[in-house]
Amino acid sequence: MKKYQQKSLIAVLTGVLVFVVGSLVLLYFAGHKLAAAIQKDAKQIVSHIDAAVSERRKILFPLNSFNFSECSNENLLEMRRALFDAKYVVDIGFFKNNQLVCTTGSGVLKTPINDRTPDYIRNNLESNNDNNIRVRFEPKLKILLFEERIMQVVIVRQGNYNLIMDTAAISRSNIAAPYWEITYKSGSDAFHLAGKSGLSKELANHKQIPFETAFMCSEKNKGYCVAVRTPWSQFFADNQFLLIISLILTCLTGVSSALIVDYQIAARRSINNRVRKGVAKGSFYWTYQPIICLHSGNVVGCEVLARFQDKYGSLYPDEFIPVIRKNNLTWSFTQSMVAKVIEELTVLDDLPTGFKVSINIFPCDVEQGNVSLLTQEPALINSRFTICLEITEDEYLDTSIAHAHFRTLVESGFNLSLDDFGTGYSNLRNLQNLSFHQLKIDRTFVQDIATQGLKASMIPNIMELVRKFNYTCVAEGIETTEQETMLKTAGVHYGQGWKYGRPMKVDKFKHYIAQHAL
Repeated sequence: MKKYQQKSLIAVLTGVLVFVVGSLVLLYFAGHKLAAAIQKDAKQIVSHIDAAVSERRKILFPLNSFNFSECSNENLLEMRRALFDAKYVVDIGFFKNNQLVCTTGSGVLKTPINDRTPDYIRNNLESNNDNNIRVRFEPKLKILLFEERIMQVVIVRQGNYNLIMDTAAISRSNIAAPYWEITYKSGSDAFHLAGKSGLSKELANHKQIPFETAFMCSEKNKGYCVAVRTPWSQFFADNQFLLIISLILTCLTGVSSALIVDYQIAARRSINNRVRKGVAKGSFYWTYQPIICLHSGNVVGCEVLARFQDKYGSLYPDEFIPVIRKNNLTWSFTQSMVAKVIEELTVLDDLPTGFKVSINIFPCDVEQGNVSLLTQEPALINSRFTICLEITEDEYLDTSIAHAHFRTLVESGFNLSLDDFGTGYSNLRNLQNLSFHQLKIDRTFVQDIATQGLKASMIPNIMELVRKFNYTCVAEGIETTEQETMLKTAGVHYGQGWKYGRPMKVDKFKHYIAQHAL
């Protein structure tokens, strides 16, 4: 597979992954919305149960307390008064000798009607008012006054009175769930009272899709429970517009992610091309950061730092340095840097003989022997400056190979510095066997001074090594007087950092040198 095909595939897979994850997140929140709606319906139905039970108590207990023995006009009047404000009760009947003899709707019946066997009898040991409640579900009841009207009701009897309670009062309320059932549980038995018969048993005996069901029981009236179910299909049908918009946004997010990844891949590829062309076409330029003697305050040298600028903009060192390494451009990069640096600094008359110029060298050029070619550069050998080659620790350096090349450099008058000490592959063997003159303490140790962290506490130990091997020491990244004081106390010789000056182009560096003592 070609590289561009691989990158396109990565972008497509990223887009698909984002879409899938987005869809799952969407489904998760949709599920919680569905569950919340079902819970809301369940709570509303339970509130209806509590209200219906409260209404039953409010009607039956006072009526029975009148102790009427006949279906008199006074009895019918009280029954009709009780029915007047009822929400769930549609009719009230009076019994004599276990026969229905009159109702609020029909008055005195010509022929009494025998009472039927209840589905269950509810007894509440905690309240005498709730004992011997006979309850029966009637799926098709003809109201005596309107025989053509068939109703699904719950018939509740206590004492000499019964109530016809219309379950449609619950259905007419704002219940969004298409399926629900109210049951009364007594031991292991469950008696249907309203809604879809058998729903509770069905949900209990079969696995259900997550989020679409809920069970809830009344806390005020023990035994009364409700089961609610809204299928996902119903939820999606009710929220079509929101679902479509969410899916469109998820698709757009997936496509955008794919485009972003593709752009980033292209950008990385572009950086690679920009750096390769930049080495050949001179897109790199060099800045100089002063190095100060901590004890005298004099400028004793500078470190050369590379910067990149082309028509597309600038690149940071951590962007272009890996590309230079990857493309084996390290030596050509170093050669152009050395030539330009010597050219720029030589014309600065204020720089004295012996002014130290520190140049970073790639470890791979040490192992390949390229650094030895520096001894053949007349501009370097004849320069009035002391050239210090800084070896970074971010790559492993073979000691035996490096030693031979370093010896050649030292014999030709170069100084060697171990850069960013403490962050890479440095060890005591390297310090002892390689011909270094200087050790640079990494900026992370210096920045740790403010917090008195572990790295800051190691600086005195580093200085013991410096004294043991008779090196000079430079601390990088000094920004505050507190850091400077601590480093001077520890015996550090030189420092560089924003406290003394940021990296600057040669023109500004010339002006800086003119204003500071050398």
